[in-house]
Amino acid sequence: MWYRGRPVMVTHNDAGQRLYNGDVGLAWPAADGTLLVHFPVSHGPPRTFSPTRLPAHETVYAMTVHKSQGSEFDRVLLVLPDEVSPVLTRELLYTGATRAKKEVVVLGSADVVRAAVEARVERSSGLEDGLAIERTAPTPPPTVHPTRTPPAPATFPSP
Repeated sequence: MWYRGRPVMVTHNDAGQRLYNGDVGLAWPAADGTLLVHFPVSHGPPRTFSPTRLPAHETVYAMTVHKSQGSEFDRVLLVLPDEVSPVLTRELLYTGATRAKKEVVVLGSADVVRAAVEARVERSSGLEDGLAIERTAPTPPPTVHPTRTPPAPATFPSP
């Protein structure tokens, strides 16, 4: 259902229309009353499309940090959970906060923010296990025996 003020986010690329996953637009009537979806651009007037011409999209009053990657907004409200969460890390906070061009407001307790800043992503792709890489102790470096007398200089035959 289309209505004035509906915010939409493109979920699949359409290179022909230059609309890409993550682009956000707003449904608003044109001067003649026709409802169009307006996508802001960095310079100039917004690009407008009929709702029926949009690639796959969804209504987006709010979005996850994951879905916001690649997008920028003038202002961002970063809403954190009430309790510490293992998925809330410093990398997630950084990604969410850096979506803002002008202002970011973090809504969350000091304890949750502190825990997030102290938590780091621990990657565990399973690649090592999948490749069955043998885990062995590192080879120790060779033993060096110092000598008191310098080695004899090398000699080469004359040409």
